[in-house]
Amino acid sequence: MGLTPTIVEQYLPQILAAIPEEWRGTTFKNSALLGREVFSEKLTNLILSKSEGGDKISTDDLVAIGNAEDYLRVASNISTTLELILAELATHPITQVFAFASTTMPVIAAVLTSKGRQVHLYTGDECTKSPFTPSQLNLLSLLGGNLVWHAGSPKAHPNDVVLAYKSVLTTESSAGVDGLIAPNVLYILEPSKLVPGDILVIRKRMATPPTTPMAEAILQEIAKVPVTANRQTASPEDIAEFYAHLQTLSGTPINADANPLVFTAGLSSLCTLFMTLIHQGGAEILMCSTAYGGSSQQVDLLCEKAGTLHKSTFDIQGGADITRSIKEALDRLASNHTAVPSTVLLVEIPTNPDMKVPDISAVTACLQAYQDATQKNVLFVIDTTFAPNSQVLSKIREASPSLAAMTWISMSKSVSRGLTTAGCMVANHTTYAKDLIGALQETGKLVDTIAKPDQMNFLIGAHKGVEKRCENAYSNAAMIGKVLQQAVKKYCSYDMALAFVAPEHAAVGYTTSTFSFNLPSPLGGSEEVCEALAQRFVDLICAHPEFKPCVSFGQDNGLVYATVPATSTQGAIKAEDKAKQAVGGVQLTRLSFPPTCDTKAIGIIMTEAIAKIYS
Repeated sequence: MGLTPTIVEQYLPQILAAIPEEWRGTTFKNSALLGREVFSEKLTNLILSKSEGGDKISTDDLVAIGNAEDYLRVASNISTTLELILAELATHPITQVFAFASTTMPVIAAVLTSKGRQVHLYTGDECTKSPFTPSQLNLLSLLGGNLVWHAGSPKAHPNDVVLAYKSVLTTESSAGVDGLIAPNVLYILEPSKLVPGDILVIRKRMATPPTTPMAEAILQEIAKVPVTANRQTASPEDIAEFYAHLQTLSGTPINADANPLVFTAGLSSLCTLFMTLIHQGGAEILMCSTAYGGSSQQVDLLCEKAGTLHKSTFDIQGGADITRSIKEALDRLASNHTAVPSTVLLVEIPTNPDMKVPDISAVTACLQAYQDATQKNVLFVIDTTFAPNSQVLSKIREASPSLAAMTWISMSKSVSRGLTTAGCMVANHTTYAKDLIGALQETGKLVDTIAKPDQMNFLIGAHKGVEKRCENAYSNAAMIGKVLQQAVKKYCSYDMALAFVAPEHAAVGYTTSTFSFNLPSPLGGSEEVCEALAQRFVDLICAHPEFKPCVSFGQDNGLVYATVPATSTQGAIKAEDKAKQAVGGVQLTRLSFPPTCDTKAIGIIMTEAIAKIYS
């Protein structure tokens, strides 16, 4: 027996009243993740067992289920609960129901995964014209999509994909329909044409599930309880102050005529930039071979769909000089001239997980020489997520006043204190960068990934003081890093280096909360022992409540986040590129520190872990 409407009506209000506080976060423990399907199965079993026994659902019951995923942009327990309830009420498998923060992405995801088939969208009497403009349809076509709008009831197109608004579908008109579109939701009826795994990748890399307040408000409506979630809106004055602060953090003059654009997640912002460049004729994208796996996979995805987007990489692992690597990669691009009009250099500063900082003057000189040689539009995009107060745009302007640049910030970290996902693009003073912001806004309307009101509320309440929080987190990282090095020296007689920003870089704003390191391989340790060593260390320290096994950073919750990038943030990176990070067969470990924490206790825990490994 599944969840009948009667059972949902009885137990959904109990779930809403008992939601654990940790469910409202943006990052979740990444040990023993369940995935959407297993999480939903366990929640369903909990509800049914309580129904059979006449018992109530408690917060402890919900905590005991575990976590669907480790990051809200992929899925949260609350958004997955929403999808389960929607699936059960519509008698669909949870694997075939996807909710989005965007109203348009349910359709776009189907279009982008149609594998060359034409997609027919039937909207009944709800629309008198296509919900997508000719310009938007043109952009979708550049990504390999072919969307055709129809009024009226759906008709079968056996060789194509048929979508229909759920509200206009009748039993008689459902034959031949492959997917239903409801507000913010895609229901897959024919998984051979709309492959659930493909839809999930699109949502994960180009969009997001509903925000927690959005999902909670929809669940409250379904439960027929007072809707209290997602009711606040920010004032224009607070929004203007936030935009100005983002420009100051990035190091560009405050300019309300070129305000930053804020999106539902960091990857949503980047995706909108790349889609805009595709619409403008295409671009060469040059990025690090070990960049964040999400952005790397996103670029691969868009390159596969648009023949005018090309990806090149440069290496920074180990002792590689990042500035020299960028110059050599730009020289290769210049010698292999392509017809696309633009080139983007995308660099994390500091880099992740190596924490390297390039010479800005040298890099801008290389970009200027490349632009002079190729006559392409050149855009320097700096991911400042690890150091949002770097004011890097002012450094670029000082070195090369005419070079177009933008900062890209994932704000689920330091800026929001971990309270919401969001991302932003901040343009520098150049005409090209400011014009791109205007074009990005138009693309944002297509994908509907502009930040939602609840996200703006969280950001406005949290952004002040981010500079000091980053400084404090950096100080904690520096202090505990020394303790870790001393422990390794004591128990292993080894001088272990930290991949961490140099003091002179921190002094000019690169105050990252994070460092990485390769533990020394144990004497006589087998290949298997060395390969597992980084994760063993993470497991040892995360047995203590001061640590959390998680991929994020910048969270203001007193916890140290620990992860092995090769198996987490770099999941989409090629194995041969990740292998270059290993030393003696041991992969990098990454630790990220909060602004306030018990440094003494954390140092003791890490020292004991080192002693256990090497004694």
